[in-house]
Amino acid sequence: MSRRKVALLGAGLAAAPYLRALHGADCEVVSVATRNLSRVDAVRRIFPDAQQRWPPPAALDGGVDLVVVLSPTATHLEAVAAAAERGIDVIVEKPLEATAAAAEKLVEIAEDAGIGLAVGYQHRGKPAGVALYRALRDGTLGEFVCGSIEVPWWRGQDYYDEEGRGTFARDGGGVLITQAVHPLDLVLWSVGLPLRVSAVAGTSPAHQMEAEDVLAGLLDYGDGRAVSLNCTTAAFPGAEERITIVGTSGTAVVEGSALTVHRLPQEEPVLEVAAEGTGKVADPGLMPVGWHEELVEDALQAFEEGKEPRASGRSALGTQRVLTALYHAAESGEWVEMGV
Repeated sequence: MSRRKVALLGAGLAAAPYLRALHGADCEVVSVATRNLSRVDAVRRIFPDAQQRWPPPAALDGGVDLVVVLSPTATHLEAVAAAAERGIDVIVEKPLEATAAAAEKLVEIAEDAGIGLAVGYQHRGKPAGVALYRALRDGTLGEFVCGSIEVPWWRGQDYYDEEGRGTFARDGGGVLITQAVHPLDLVLWSVGLPLRVSAVAGTSPAHQMEAEDVLAGLLDYGDGRAVSLNCTTAAFPGAEERITIVGTSGTAVVEGSALTVHRLPQEEPVLEVAAEGTGKVADPGLMPVGWHEELVEDALQAFEEGKEPRASGRSALGTQRVLTALYHAAESGEWVEMGV
């Protein structure tokens, strides 16, 4: 695999794990599109020759063959379109876009241009997430019965004081689309999409923000099978995310980076993956870099071979549709059919 020359479009909070992952994958960041000089300095601590560029399309010149889009969610479509015009492969930070319509258009543009597209759902790269996916796909847990997703995280008001953060226009929403989307995406990747969803959402007294910092939902898979979702960024001091998946042959529990499986008829659970790390931290640079490394290396290999990456744009559309349905359900107070 030839060494990739990379352009970063944006270098904010999400940049740190990507920079380390790109360095580990022997890529070279040659340009960074940002007007913030301190963020340029942070990039240069790992890639000393990176050049500051503005506006963002200027960063795509000079032989760039990979674009990593880390700009605000509502700018992703424009960024991917610029890369597609030049035939450059893209890794775009989650979620795909702020709205389902923009996400659909983004994927369509990438596919029409024939470029590679991967999405930053790094929980598909953490060992416990991969093991959960395999346990469901290889029959270890038997037939899917039900499950739950708990995301009791904390973000201080200073986190939401950044202009645009926690708004629908820039981010597409609050805790659901920005934080809880990671464990939710892991479940959807592993179990599949529900038939319909319901939800309630609101902004707690803990924060001043436009969008929700609390959301509870239910994903209905039919025949009595369901996954509950409870997420918030108001749970001081924050605890590890927890996914429970129940099957006819056992129960799997992912807590942070660890996976425990309770198999019938064994009485004692088995710790299948023992690791540290969680998404609860506000600074992505404190997360285990291995999750991003796995995502980046898988994407690069897939692009090289002309295959779909593990976190492909097409697969990420399913997660985007569930996000949109949950928001519509919370707004309407009614079940929203997924049409799958």
